Amino acid sequence: MIVEVEKQRHGIDLIKIDNNDTNIVFTNYGARIVSWKYHDNNIILGNKVEADEFYPSNPYHFGATIGRYAGRIGNATFKLNGHDYKLEANDTPHQLHGGSHGLDNRLFEYDIQDNITNIKLTFTIQLKSEEDGYPGDMMIKVIHTYDVEHRWTVEYKAQSTEDTVFNPTNHVYFNLNRDNNVIDNHKITSTKLNMYPIDETHLVANAQPIDLLKTLNSDSVCFKDIFNSDNEQLKQQIEPLNGLDHPFDIGNQELTMENNEFALHLETTMPNVVIFTFNDTTKWQSDFNIYKAHSGVTLETQCLPNDINIYNNKARSILKADEEFYSKTTYQISEKESENDI
Repeated sequence: MIVEVEKQRHGIDLIKIDNNDTNIVFTNYGARIVSWKYHDNNIILGNKVEADEFYPSNPYHFGATIGRYAGRIGNATFKLNGHDYKLEANDTPHQLHGGSHGLDNRLFEYDIQDNITNIKLTFTIQLKSEEDGYPGDMMIKVIHTYDVEHRWTVEYKAQSTEDTVFNPTNHVYFNLNRDNNVIDNHKITSTKLNMYPIDETHLVANAQPIDLLKTLNSDSVCFKDIFNSDNEQLKQQIEPLNGLDHPFDIGNQELTMENNEFALHLETTMPNVVIFTFNDTTKWQSDFNIYKAHSGVTLETQCLPNDINIYNNKARSILKADEEFYSKTTYQISEKESENDI
């Protein structure tokens, strides 16, 4: 495996890893993934050529580490240990993805470890309570590893000086099609695909998910079948958004997404996955915005958004002072056999 660093403007570095059939690129800006190619097909959305211009202005969090809290916190408030915390309402009236001072727009320190079978990148940053309004100063490590099996692993390690909430994820947009054709043809498979309904403000409406496998009478689900379903409950969820922006419970914390050429397998230690089908791409007025609705889909492993207000002191996102947070998610890409190979 070959690794090299390219320095761009504004302190943005690209760390490029080449592994024969595949190559992958990360950056210290937001500890994010920038590119992931299998042969000539880039399976994620991003821009490695003009990263120093593209990412600081991009409002869609392409490939970024999200924190301190992924997803929305209702009314930008929560209570912890009897104290009320008021956060920045950057998605009125809620807070989204940790606010404008979150991890996605920070420059991380980083270290590169070149091993025989993998390349490990350790990104490190300190996040202070005075910067984002959450309790506790945090030391955070985001560890990206890429190995010879075309497997990208992202690990999070963190500690806080006070009890806090911590719910990190990576906001990567996948598209297994060529030329970013819409992802409606992608199929997702798991032993459980339970989708949490959300309300008109994009908050989880209740803790009773919809069983997609039962509703669509299938052991795997194509996005177009979700979008076009006549099931009234699904229609009420899909039509206002023009797609998905929903948390899921998945079976055994594993899920596979595929088209006719590639399969992407996900394994995670996190309890939920948010699937977002990039439903509206119009809010970025830029020549860089070449994207149409459904040109990508996220698989964001995390705790249930707004869990601190749903489950209160039983929320999975609560991190006690001086305890170490750890999570791990792996995405593995493989090429499917063509009919000519069989």
